[in-house]
Amino acid sequence: MNWRNWFTRTAAIPSPLPLQSDAPRDFDFLVGRWTVQHQRLRERLSGSNRWDHFDGTLHNWPVLGGFGNVGDNVMNFPAATVRGMGIRAWDASSGQWSSWWLDGRDPTRIGAPVRGGFVDGIGTFMGDDQLRGQPIRTRVIWSRITSRSARWEQAASTDGGATWETNWISDFERQA
Repeated sequence: MNWRNWFTRTAAIPSPLPLQSDAPRDFDFLVGRWTVQHQRLRERLSGSNRWDHFDGTLHNWPVLGGFGNVGDNVMNFPAATVRGMGIRAWDASSGQWSSWWLDGRDPTRIGAPVRGGFVDGIGTFMGDDQLRGQPIRTRVIWSRITSRSARWEQAASTDGGATWETNWISDFERQA
């Protein structure tokens, strides 16, 4: 054995550790509890225009002293409730955020990250992924950010980003 920890509970309800003074504030808007209305394209990159509509919740909090944040998601898909976790971390050397998705249906696999940042209140994040064994580009945009609302939109491209198909839109409303 080369490491051992002993833990003492300090509070009955967990709370985030203090933010570092030099932590980026880009995702401060997302901290808290949200009600979410989702629209998800049933089949991506297949010419489909059939969408599923469902609700969900998000509970998001800062980690790493504000250099990261974690979101616990519950999505009420038409067929079943799905849980997942969004994980975001700031890389000071690149000046970008990386964002990963951990799907509760397959908790041994973390999705390919998207990377990017915010300009003029709009967050744009890009990444490489695969769909049905073929390489695709993924784009995520955070927009319409206010103290009470935000929008997350995901799109995919098979031509390196020349054209995009939006496949998921989530509208967030802060819970009281």
